[in-house]
Amino acid sequence: MAHGGSATVGTLAAPGTLAAILKEFYISPIQEQLNNSVMVLELMQKTTVDWNGRVAIIPVHLARNAGVGFRAESGALPDAEHQGYDRLQITSAYLYGRFQVTGPAMASAGKGGANSFIGWMDSEMKKLVNDVKNESDRAMVSGGRVLGYINEHMLKDAAPNPRTYQFFGDLERIEELNTLTQGVPAVDLRLEVIRLDTYAVVPTPVNPFITVNSTNIATRTFTLANLAANNLDLSLGGPNAIPDGVALAIRVANTQGNAAADAICDVLDSQPVGIFGNLSDPTLFTVDRTTATALANNTGVDNLQSTALTMAITGDHIQTDIGVQRIQAVMDTLLNISGTEPNIILMSPLQRQMYASLFQLTAAAAAAGPNAVQNVSGERSTQFNAGFSGLSYGAMPLKTSRHVANGGLIFMKTDTWKLLELEPHGFADVDGDVLLRVLNRDSYEGFYRWYYNTACVQPNRNAILAGLTLQ
Repeated sequence: MAHGGSATVGTLAAPGTLAAILKEFYISPIQEQLNNSVMVLELMQKTTVDWNGRVAIIPVHLARNAGVGFRAESGALPDAEHQGYDRLQITSAYLYGRFQVTGPAMASAGKGGANSFIGWMDSEMKKLVNDVKNESDRAMVSGGRVLGYINEHMLKDAAPNPRTYQFFGDLERIEELNTLTQGVPAVDLRLEVIRLDTYAVVPTPVNPFITVNSTNIATRTFTLANLAANNLDLSLGGPNAIPDGVALAIRVANTQGNAAADAICDVLDSQPVGIFGNLSDPTLFTVDRTTATALANNTGVDNLQSTALTMAITGDHIQTDIGVQRIQAVMDTLLNISGTEPNIILMSPLQRQMYASLFQLTAAAAAAGPNAVQNVSGERSTQFNAGFSGLSYGAMPLKTSRHVANGGLIFMKTDTWKLLELEPHGFADVDGDVLLRVLNRDSYEGFYRWYYNTACVQPNRNAILAGLTLQ
């Protein structure tokens, strides 16, 4: 072991030998646990790509050859055209988990022999892997600066202060950033509002961003500061009219130089791009996919846009109960746009309760009308068993994750999602050792690492549905 010397610990061999024992008996099972548990690996296809340093290049097909058409006999042939392509330039993100043990802790654990020490280290390392898994799951959904969606289109100029929005996304991150900037003179949390029919940033009367005053985790809402810059009018007929049914993405703009908050923004920029960013950031891995750019350059870059809808399609777009008709509308919209349908719906476990209630033909549900569906599975049952062992829509499985916030659904076509690994996950094996001596300390440390990013190569085959009533 590097810097390990030849000293022994109790009845144990040198730390280098311990590292070898750890690798032989525990590291493989621990890594297998990560493979079996991380949703990123379950949903996204591992793709082999050529890395140019830290950047992977993936070509994407954006436009068909327009030189096709019927002509009269002896008429001029269509003008020669070509297929439209662009390149996604994907930079790897780097996820780390680090653990440390002191020399005295190793000595005390080692009194029971090698097996005692290995059992103790096994627990420490498995818990670290669980922490890595938890962080990667969160980044899978909201990694990067696009943290979620709002659904209201109400006339915000006319609404009484304070103005409050229901938020489907990583509200905890907004709360964290807002707490750091709240009450600091001339500092506030700035968020961009992105209209997801054109991917343009919605301007406010003063600035192209909104500022947050407070958050409410229980109601999944954030409230704007009482500033003229926040006077958003998103209603039809207003200066920033948003068509019915279109959701709006929320992206962290900046924190006006607050050091602690800027450090968190640096972390967001270091994360793999999550589902929200892949589907809703105006720039997808260096490609500008706004409608304005597509029109100006006569390209099909808008084919890289996804579908983001609100539950309600008229009025103020306040939150509405989940319904099979609206889910089918999302499915049909995707089919109409891309020619394919998603094969998985992601939702919060709390939203699953709302979906399951559609299948209970109670008096209250029957009174709800077309959203009520009788609880039948199509299979013969030999016993009465309340509840559901599995839920689906049109034989399409519904998967739940606590990192998917309550208040919305994510429709995914999984073969359009790619997991790009620069370095597979695992404990760092530095010069043949897992444990390394900490400089100037009676301690040893090791770390788990994973170099990767996630990319959606056909966002138009995926969708977001926001504005669902909370459980």
